[in-house]
Amino acid sequence: MTVNESRIVLGGSVVDLLEMQDALGRISNRLTNRVGAPLAVASVNLDHVHHFGTGAQLAGILHRVPQKTSSGPVEWLKLIDGAPLAAHARRLTGRAWPRLAGSDLIGPILKRAEHLGIRVGFLGGTEDTHQRLRSEFALSQPRMRVAGYWAPSRQVVSDPVRSAALAAEIKSADVDLLIVGLGKPRQELWIAEHGAQTGATVLLAFGAVVDFLARRIRRAPRWISAYGLEWAWRLAIEPTRLASRYLVDGPAAYLLVRRTSRTRALYPGSNRPSPSQPPLPVVAESPRSTHKGTPYGTIIIPAHNEADVIERTLGSIAELAAHGQVEVIVVCNGCTDETAALARRFAGVVVHEIGTASKPSAMNRGDDVAHSWPRLYLDADIEIAPTAVLEVFEALRSESLLAVRPTFAYDTTGASLPVRSYYRARMRIPVSKDALWGAGGYALNATGHDRFGRFPELTADDAFVDGVFTSAEKLVLVTIPTRVRTPRHTAGLLAVLTRQRRGVVELSAAESTRKRLMALLSSVRCPSDAADVCWYTALTATARVRSRWATRASPSLWERDVSSRTAVHRRIPPALAPPLGHPQTSEPRASLIVAGDE
Repeated sequence: MTVNESRIVLGGSVVDLLEMQDALGRISNRLTNRVGAPLAVASVNLDHVHHFGTGAQLAGILHRVPQKTSSGPVEWLKLIDGAPLAAHARRLTGRAWPRLAGSDLIGPILKRAEHLGIRVGFLGGTEDTHQRLRSEFALSQPRMRVAGYWAPSRQVVSDPVRSAALAAEIKSADVDLLIVGLGKPRQELWIAEHGAQTGATVLLAFGAVVDFLARRIRRAPRWISAYGLEWAWRLAIEPTRLASRYLVDGPAAYLLVRRTSRTRALYPGSNRPSPSQPPLPVVAESPRSTHKGTPYGTIIIPAHNEADVIERTLGSIAELAAHGQVEVIVVCNGCTDETAALARRFAGVVVHEIGTASKPSAMNRGDDVAHSWPRLYLDADIEIAPTAVLEVFEALRSESLLAVRPTFAYDTTGASLPVRSYYRARMRIPVSKDALWGAGGYALNATGHDRFGRFPELTADDAFVDGVFTSAEKLVLVTIPTRVRTPRHTAGLLAVLTRQRRGVVELSAAESTRKRLMALLSSVRCPSDAADVCWYTALTATARVRSRWATRASPSLWERDVSSRTAVHRRIPPALAPPLGHPQTSEPRASLIVAGDE
């Protein structure tokens, strides 16, 4: 499989693969021609992967729709700035790629700006740093036209209203090239939300470059950079500020990058060739652009009062939606919270609302308005990687398969001891290798969907669909695992187990308790395994009793866990999250329908 040599994904972060002169040429051409959306240039290093990569709290946030930016969002150019990323890009593509650090690019860019008479602005840093810059430029580049210096406090950057006023002030200064040094992730998020409001043609998210230009911080010698040790140099200079970045966050981000396989590195804009489907061109336009062509498929997500998690789910697939390569349809069923408004913050997301609080009804509505096949039905609290979406769709183009689901992994972070014990035991129970339930999502092609037509009013839709197909017609595809966040407390777990038990009873698909218990007992290898079995047995038995009682008391009751949902979107600092946007009406390539009820 050949990895596209224009744009790839490393650790969940998109990277544009360019030589130095190509990158400078693209920036120079935009400054000269001033056509299209503002060009925002970001440096992708391990710190960037930590903030914006797979599983990060801010994953996909750069592609939300700014509410007050009338001219639309910016177009991102993301360049490799880190030896580990450059090395892994070489492994994946078979050719060497240079590190394009902002500190290396800024010199040629400013010289070009001086030659063209481009008006330059500097956002970020301190007043003292700006004074040093004035002195440096007076000696080194006296003809460069500096439109202004701005040193906003964090309070200003954190306030959407004051940030908008700051952007308006920058626009009044007629800035063409804006160097933004607010530090990651603030600078990228500020550009995504307010970049177009500044009126700048090119915005450079180059972090510490202002300090380098002002000679406040000395760059590492070339021989240190050549060996990929610039991080050690900077750590030695600023240990207090950078220790956490390089010694705590960095190793995890490095592993995320190194685990990027050729399949996972495929950018969503690069299609996998198949006999029946010609390859699609790599998308390099603005996130607001739409593309017409052969669709990848449809993803359907129903959501009932999922305001606390919908941003997290959509963030994981934001780039597919923003580039118009999937049609994201969030079907809000009986919602009384802000689920619909939050979903509309994402470019490419279409929201439908129905009054009935019913997951099957929501999925049926999604089917009614979707256009493309295959279709992935995804719970609103599940995070799935874009490459996993594309791999599932590709697998369903096979004539022999009718249903596919991706692999999944339980996330028990913050869970209590009984909950962790339950899921450890559950993972040791042999299950059908082709079962469609458990991952929080499954996909069907048109032929498979025709087996039953409409989703019936049942609690366990995944178990129902699983029973429609033979083992030869369905597949669990090995992909980047979807993240299934488990309940954090025993009460939440019991709620989920009670509902699951009721779903089994509705389908008259009672399983052999003795067989499962014997499988669990045979897996015991140490005292902790035995304790896991005890917790599993006690919680399962309690859920069965509660299911009988709940069915008699309220047959329509939908038990749910709230501990894994509570205020997930609040974990993103308000200063970094763009305000609400407007619903999208573009015509994308494929469809994504989101439904959440777990």
